[in-house]
Amino acid sequence: MALELYRYLLVIGLCTIIWFVNGRWLLHAARERIVSEIYMHTGLGLFFTLLTLELALGLAGAWPQYGLWWLEVIGLLLYIPAGVLVFSSMLELQRKGRPDAETGDFTATTALIDTGLYGIIREPMTLGMAIWSVALILVFQSLIAVLLGALAFCCFGMAARTEDEYNIRKFGDAYREYSRRVPLWNLFKGLRNV
Repeated sequence: MALELYRYLLVIGLCTIIWFVNGRWLLHAARERIVSEIYMHTGLGLFFTLLTLELALGLAGAWPQYGLWWLEVIGLLLYIPAGVLVFSSMLELQRKGRPDAETGDFTATTALIDTGLYGIIREPMTLGMAIWSVALILVFQSLIAVLLGALAFCCFGMAARTEDEYNIRKFGDAYREYSRRVPLWNLFKGLRNV
């Protein structure tokens, strides 16, 4: 009984931290009216909430998990391309981008990056996070995972689309030309174009 209470308190504490930290970014995005960041940080909050709930409660048997091993293997394998997309895009933004002068945020680059990974797809970071969301659904195989993972996936998809609109306003014709050459998320089409 004490262990069960401990698990629930741990989940409440971790989820509070997740949404407090993420909430600061959400408030900043709302104040600045950056819709893509609102979607992105909502997706991240859902993603980390899902991970916390499943690791602390789901694996302990708090709700049913279907446990199809082959889906779990596919989910675990999806972590690889997801991680490559997310971390490679962050490294590329750090190396090639120019951080926003006000915030110093390298993800809010003032330079249009259209080479490397960004020469294959326009939104590798959001695609990686969306793939991670699908991977979590497949690994945990519960109703909670499906609901939160699907919501996170949709948030990352909307973040990509609204970021695209934001970048058209930010970079103008150069971004329009870039978007004609490079697909948003279609990695296979992007690789064919290389």
